[in-house]
Amino acid sequence: MAILGSPLGQLSSRLKTLGLWLALLLISLGIHLVLTWQASLHILTIEPLTANSAEEVEILLDLAEPQAEKEELVFEEAIEFEPPPVLVPTAALAPPPPEVNLAMEAAAGGESAAGFSAPLLSNIATAGEGLAGFGSGVGTGLGQSANQFAAYVQGLRETGLDVVFVVDSTGSMDWVIDEVQRRIVDIVDVVRPLVPVSRFGVVAYRDVGSPSYVTQHQVLTFSLNKLSRFLNNLSAEGGGDFQEAVYEGMKVATEKSGWRLGAKKVIILIGDAPPHQDSFQRLLAVNREFASGHGQISTLDVSHHANPAVLEAKLGRPVNRAFYTDTAMLDYQLMAEAGGGTASTLDGDVHITRQLVSLIMGGQFAREMALLLEGF
Repeated sequence: MAILGSPLGQLSSRLKTLGLWLALLLISLGIHLVLTWQASLHILTIEPLTANSAEEVEILLDLAEPQAEKEELVFEEAIEFEPPPVLVPTAALAPPPPEVNLAMEAAAGGESAAGFSAPLLSNIATAGEGLAGFGSGVGTGLGQSANQFAAYVQGLRETGLDVVFVVDSTGSMDWVIDEVQRRIVDIVDVVRPLVPVSRFGVVAYRDVGSPSYVTQHQVLTFSLNKLSRFLNNLSAEGGGDFQEAVYEGMKVATEKSGWRLGAKKVIILIGDAPPHQDSFQRLLAVNREFASGHGQISTLDVSHHANPAVLEAKLGRPVNRAFYTDTAMLDYQLMAEAGGGTASTLDGDVHITRQLVSLIMGGQFAREMALLLEGF
């Protein structure tokens, strides 16, 4: 016990501890050397990669496909009529040229209202409710109706006007199609000074079973070139029986013309033959539905039976007027009644242009339009 507590005993204990650590270090080094030697042997046994044995690795990159270059929008023709930025214009639109309305102003006793002067057009909204829902003026005789017409035109200027001609294009209508082709520019030139924001379209119809077409159409457009091009490509062919595909033509006009929301919508049927009777009730239903949506359908009967003057012009001699009616055929009257419009004939004229312009502007203002169209 004395030896362990002496300095010699302490030294011996430390030497034993040091020896134990040295032994552990040697064992660790030995294990490390053995593992390193075995790892080196394993590496040496691996054959080196050659150029022929190298595996090809395909790396797929998800690259976005380049977008196709957008085609430049090219118009076939220059836009002739640039609509105003607001399709519901105000009194800022210039009034119609005053010289157009001199006859009406004189007939109304010189009242400025009959001439659609700027003060009338700007104040017409305060005139109260009246004809066609646009307001009415005051006065007597022609002055009163001229005021009503002025209010009606002002309403059209604020809402816009869409007009579609539904034309029978069978063989007997060749003279009508020829005149519309020649005078469509004049018709537009009369209407647009009154209603600048106006568009026009055409539906041509023949008969069910026609070899070329039953209907074809030009949607409503501001472009007079498009309208003229479509009309110039029309020809009067086919027909043969008395009844024609009026129902099919009206369906296209009411459903495929591209009507504007809120605009005054006018359809004018131009023909000389009645519709098929098996579709007549459906036709009247189409007209009523169109009229209920701020639309109006008028008819223009250009048949010889309703217009003996046309027949006389063709024959070059007078005919016995007792055999002719001078009124539109019954089916056309019923169609106009269902469509809230007017059934009309040429009223002794041998041209249709005056009647078309009158029907475009509502039909009920025939007297005012006759004054406007003096010399037309």
